[in-house]
Amino acid sequence: MTESNELEALYASFARIYADGKPIRGVFELVAAIRAAGLEPGDVDEAWLRSLNGDWAYGEALLPFQDTDTNRLYRRFLTGG
Repeated sequence: MTESNELEALYASFARIYADGKPIRGVFELVAAIRAAGLEPGDVDEAWLRSLNGDWAYGEALLPFQDTDTNRLYRRFLTGG
């Protein structure tokens, strides 16, 4: 499976988990969260997706994690820094 296909499959899983009529974060933000957590797309499972801050998933919070350092890295990935 190519990385593109893998990311599409991950995002589809993310969308299924959080699909309840509210808009959800885009694939760019999900990839930033995956990388901030030190994971590769192939390492992500449904349990990890469910561990993300639900308010973040819906765009109601800025950060996906409980951990300050991981959130800092997430912001860095978003800004390309």
